[in-house]
Amino acid sequence: MDRMFRWVAVLAFASFVSIGTAIAGSTVEFEWGDIPSMPAESGEAEALGLAGAFVGTHNGALIVAGGANFPEGLPWVPKADGRSPRKIYHDAIYVLTKSDDGVATWQISDVRLSGPAAYGVAVSTANGVVCVGGHWKEDGADGGQVVKRSDRTFAIQWVDGVVKIDESYPALPAARTDMGGSVVNGKLMLVGGDVGEGATADLLSLDLSEKTAWEALLALPGDPRVLPVVGTQRTAQGEQLFVFSGRNPHKHGAAVLLSDGWRFDSKSGAWYALSGVLVDGDARCIMGAVALPSGNAHLVVVGGASGDGFVKLAYEYPEGIAAAKAAGDDATAAALETTKLALLNNHPGFSPDVLLYHAITDTWIKTTEIPGVPAVTTGAAGWDGMVVIPTGERSPGIRTPSVTAFKISVPRSFGALNYLILGLYLCGILINGAIFSRKMKSTDDYFKAGGRIPWWAAGLSIFGTQLSAITFIAIPAKVYTGDWRLFIGQLGIIMVAPLIVMWFLPFFRRLNVTTAYEYLEMRFNVFVRCFGSTMFILLQFSRIGIVLYLPSVALSIVTGMSVDLCILVMGALCIVYTAMGGMEAVIWTDVTQVVILLGGALLCLFMLPSQVGGWNVMVQTGLDNGKFLLVDFRWDLAQPAFLVVLLGSLCANLISYGTDQSVIQRYLTTKTEKQAARSIWTNAILTVPASMLFFLIGTALFVFFKTHPAALDPTLVTNEALFPLYIVNNLPQGIAGLLIASVFAASMSSLDSAMNSVSAAVTTDFYRRFNQSVAEVKCLKLARITTVVVGCLGITFAIGMAHSNIQSLWDQFMFFVGLFGGGLGGIFLLAIFTRKAHGLGAASGLIGSGIIQFLLANCTDMNKWFFAFTGLGSCFIIGLIVSIVVPQPKKDDTGLTVYTLAKAGDENG
Repeated sequence: MDRMFRWVAVLAFASFVSIGTAIAGSTVEFEWGDIPSMPAESGEAEALGLAGAFVGTHNGALIVAGGANFPEGLPWVPKADGRSPRKIYHDAIYVLTKSDDGVATWQISDVRLSGPAAYGVAVSTANGVVCVGGHWKEDGADGGQVVKRSDRTFAIQWVDGVVKIDESYPALPAARTDMGGSVVNGKLMLVGGDVGEGATADLLSLDLSEKTAWEALLALPGDPRVLPVVGTQRTAQGEQLFVFSGRNPHKHGAAVLLSDGWRFDSKSGAWYALSGVLVDGDARCIMGAVALPSGNAHLVVVGGASGDGFVKLAYEYPEGIAAAKAAGDDATAAALETTKLALLNNHPGFSPDVLLYHAITDTWIKTTEIPGVPAVTTGAAGWDGMVVIPTGERSPGIRTPSVTAFKISVPRSFGALNYLILGLYLCGILINGAIFSRKMKSTDDYFKAGGRIPWWAAGLSIFGTQLSAITFIAIPAKVYTGDWRLFIGQLGIIMVAPLIVMWFLPFFRRLNVTTAYEYLEMRFNVFVRCFGSTMFILLQFSRIGIVLYLPSVALSIVTGMSVDLCILVMGALCIVYTAMGGMEAVIWTDVTQVVILLGGALLCLFMLPSQVGGWNVMVQTGLDNGKFLLVDFRWDLAQPAFLVVLLGSLCANLISYGTDQSVIQRYLTTKTEKQAARSIWTNAILTVPASMLFFLIGTALFVFFKTHPAALDPTLVTNEALFPLYIVNNLPQGIAGLLIASVFAASMSSLDSAMNSVSAAVTTDFYRRFNQSVAEVKCLKLARITTVVVGCLGITFAIGMAHSNIQSLWDQFMFFVGLFGGGLGGIFLLAIFTRKAHGLGAASGLIGSGIIQFLLANCTDMNKWFFAFTGLGSCFIIGLIVSIVVPQPKKDDTGLTVYTLAKAGDENG
């Protein structure tokens, strides 16, 4: 133990030699793509470009359809016959694809739209580019084009190198144009637009999976508008619709330029006001801009028009000219005409700014400017790993055929000193495993450390195992996106600890078991023992995957290594020291890791307020943004309401501390039952203040990034990487290395326990149970082999999680606890607290609980925290009912229930 604390001291000293001023910031880099300009349509001498085209992607192809331009000349310059050049609408469909050798090429499809069209909404879906509304043109009697608003909805598809058009979508309730749209939770939502009688604030929704009819939802509370900027991103409430800016073109009088912002929650059906488009403190109109999601919380917003030129050209100059002519002031009228013409001929263009909006902190920053000429009234889509913005209006009456494309990246560097400290830590735990491997003479040594562990070390090990990386990374991330409602769940262990000490611990100690599931055979039968052990093993595999994936994300963020490689390295290291040193190495490593974990967290909590103006600023900003909401008394099983979290937490803690072999195994490593009880209370007492520490860090992270939005990384794909991002980018070299080491510590404190306890379950509940005469040396060998196999399977599971779309790992873990552990908790309650329960009833409870959990998971939107309650409760009720209805021969339960416990002898000493 002294040796371990010495190398921890070395790490701490090395971390502080480089303390300096931490600078918040993250460098966002743009790589501009070289995409060929759009080709000229048949009959055109040159490509002019299009405004208002439908833009999207399908099956790897970028699709641009329809659009409008002025091929006859500038609209304010009369032709030779005295007539003004016409605005021509098009029906061509352009397709951009990339060949096997990486060459991007445009082609014009033989399939065309059913008529010339522009200024509708287009969104990319798995079933094609869905196009809605807009202006549709028909040939007029004089050879011109007659404008009509459209109510059509259709999809353009790219299938096997051919364009197809799907007309099976329902029509809009009313024809409209110039609206905004995006897909939220599988539904296409349209906002605003012009229906011919002025702008609207309508919100329409179409379920793209059913395609039955458009539904009118709660209208936008703000101004009616055209050309809004609309996008989809995630918050704590899930996918949300965001609406910004646009203009309200009053039917009579000047247009109102808008800079407001709104968020629509499709689950609650409510709108929420945002701070609006505020860039460097200035409100900005960005009508006609494009918006696409970046990472898991940003919208990248490109271009847009401030509207100043539009107001002058559409209202101020015409009204001034008309007033001057009415007053007979021809000189003023002529001067205004000249000024208006000068603005048209020398228009400054539209905004070249690339903005980033962060959906969680509700903040904006300007990152860079588009090279070349920016365009508006166009679309954007993700294609070939880039954001692509084809064609568009570069100034009034003038289009551009050019294509803007870019990738966003954030360079990452960990630093030599950080690598040194991380390397020392990883080497230290391997040495630790080698030291304790010399003591492993039997399975009693390997699984129970020979009963040599002091109570305080066992308590710290339980604490480290239960907190893990799920606490260090996932809780701050969850609080950062949400609030404190889940803190109630951290109080569960305080309420459960007396129950564990009084009524669970005595059975495991006095019956001298190696696994908790041996007790289930004594109380019921071998089937229930094996079933319970299997449920535990499944739960541990889910836990191993999560706690291995989390720090691997952190390491990937800070080093640039792939997540898969990080998982392999982390998993291999943990396998080696756990297989060598057994439970004794696990516990003493956990003790060291808890010191690093809490020390690192305390340091961050000290640093964060100092970087946002102090504790008062942090607390006030948190209060102003609703980050300290603690109790939600609604009865809503889909939300983290008070009773949902409380009941779920009580059951989850009962499962963890009363049935989880990785925790129970710690009870068996101390010399006496009293010492084991002290270890339980040590963990319980530490859990609440430690949880408060990590909840405070989550709130402090929100305040930090709200006040330093440029420090956010728009390429992050998971909020769980946010705390490591802060550590590496905003703490000095050395300290960052030590804290990233604490991320590994948090993970390994659970990972090693899971591996060893699963090995104990496999060896004791299956191999030794059915091979009772097997030699001890063979069991020890199998235990080590099983540890390696479990670790390898956990690595595989973690890699699978890395390639899945899991938004909150803490929620996911609580789901796994309920899904696999709920029935296990119920079976132990049946065993300990009832005398009527028998083996058939217990097995029925386990199976029935599993069926109910499966149905709840697939047929309801119940909050994941509540699965522990439903799993435990359904198992207990079903098991008790079956035991009463179907009587079985009574089994001797002496010393096996709370009613007969007094008949059992206590431990000596």
